[in-house]
Amino acid sequence: MVNVLRIDRAQLSGRLSAVLSNGRVTGTETTSSMARRTGAAAGVNGGFFVSRGLGGGDPVGALALGESLVSESTDGRAALLLPRAAGTPARVASLRFRGRATVGASSRAVDGVDRVPGRVPACGGRGGDRPTQRPRHHLVCGDPSELVVLSPRFGSTTPGGPPRIELVVRGGQVVGRRVGVGTPIPSDGYVLSGIGTAGCFLRAAGPPGTPASTSTQLLDGGTPVSLADHEAVVGGGPRLLRGGRVAVRGGPEGFTADRALRQGFTGGRNPRTLAGVTAGGGVRLVTVDGRRPGYSVGVTLREAARLIRSLGAREALNLDGGGSSTMVVGGAVVNRPSDPAGERGVGDGIFVLPEAGEG
Repeated sequence: MVNVLRIDRAQLSGRLSAVLSNGRVTGTETTSSMARRTGAAAGVNGGFFVSRGLGGGDPVGALALGESLVSESTDGRAALLLPRAAGTPARVASLRFRGRATVGASSRAVDGVDRVPGRVPACGGRGGDRPTQRPRHHLVCGDPSELVVLSPRFGSTTPGGPPRIELVVRGGQVVGRRVGVGTPIPSDGYVLSGIGTAGCFLRAAGPPGTPASTSTQLLDGGTPVSLADHEAVVGGGPRLLRGGRVAVRGGPEGFTADRALRQGFTGGRNPRTLAGVTAGGGVRLVTVDGRRPGYSVGVTLREAARLIRSLGAREALNLDGGGSSTMVVGGAVVNRPSDPAGERGVGDGIFVLPEAGEG
């Protein structure tokens, strides 16, 4: 069974944007709960997320909301970019991440945003990831030396794990430093959390009052994406269409790294959630039910690409699927999620929302 949302952003009385589960990175929320909480007219689940364990609920891949970067990109993976201006077409792009932190006279590259330092879901991060720096679906890479920026969107405190050096920043200056985890994250600031050489960098930081700043960017090619010009950026993968042609980028985006992925995720028929952009700038959000013999078995990624192309899309990408695939209209789930228990909690979603300040 296929369900389709056809969205003409120029005709919307509201806006097409994204919602973070529970309003924060940690934890999950069902797509229908997010829709009711925000007054959304309709929507679907969004990108991949950490489903269990430390960092559960953390979006995997690019996510930006309200001019803020919530999660760095998984290197080179596709994302849906939703501009603020209704006359500017939505698009699909392969994104990379760049960040830098400066404390006093010293600076260092930032490895990640609002996630557990040293754990890189789906890999594809900056230098030092083990066993690979290439994107790899269903694998969590390690990195013994990482600097991560943790904002109030992550939660009230920094995540657990081995002890780290953590620097609290408010008002553009250092206000505290501690060794450990669970550092309170100020509502009007952030925490720099470091392990390995990044921890040494923070340990050498000056006393309270030392100036501190960070910059983080998503890059399309070598060009920074202006988050101020976008309602949202939602990562997924792999890309399905480019210029109206089927172009499933399973290999470069880490979805064909082993036989199980090739046969199960990429080549197997599964429930899917898809996003596409038409030549005229319209957006298509699609769910395909699956894992229900006699009702709907799902589609392969190539079948998904041909399906969304038949709906008018020229650019498209795959979003989180399987038991996550959910479409909501008027607050009600209109597809049949595949989990035996019903609708699954997810990390984020894409919704038709009221204008800012409404609802």
